[in-house]
Amino acid sequence: MKKSSFLTFIFACWPGAGQMYLGYTKRGTSLMTAFVTVLGVAGFLDLWFFSILLPVIWFFAFFDTFAIRNMTPEECAAKPDDFIVPKELRNRVGAQEVAKRYHLALGIGLIVIGVYILYNSFFLSLFANLLNALPYDLNWLWRIASNLPTLAVAILLILFGMRLMRGGRKKAQQEDFVEFKGED
Repeated sequence: MKKSSFLTFIFACWPGAGQMYLGYTKRGTSLMTAFVTVLGVAGFLDLWFFSILLPVIWFFAFFDTFAIRNMTPEECAAKPDDFIVPKELRNRVGAQEVAKRYHLALGIGLIVIGVYILYNSFFLSLFANLLNALPYDLNWLWRIASNLPTLAVAILLILFGMRLMRGGRKKAQQEDFVEFKGED
């Protein structure tokens, strides 16, 4: 049964609500949870760079609502309501397997986020108070300190790009090599 176009549009404006209105409660809950979690992390931990994910989640949820609404009954039966997170990640074994596979990247990511939070909420204000206590005009030092995260990200991107370029060349050289096995 088709739902109201107007109400579908109204509910589609909030991530997950449109899916719930159309009967895809698990899918809607997943999207709503993802949206609110990113919003909460960005606001509570003062990590506003995470808010770049908000439009992605919002647009996906908005257009997904209309994709679900336009599905035929056969397509609805073939694609039942389920959470966005794959079943492998929802069960304990699958989550542990993913954690084993990506533990290094996840650990580095958590350390970087932790260092950024410490820098942004503690060390930057401490440094500002220290500069204000000095009798010299050291505004240039403040500009460097306040732009340090941007500088660090830029350096990491450059280094990562150089590593990718170097790694790609080595792989191409290895693929061109053919072992000589002698004449038969």
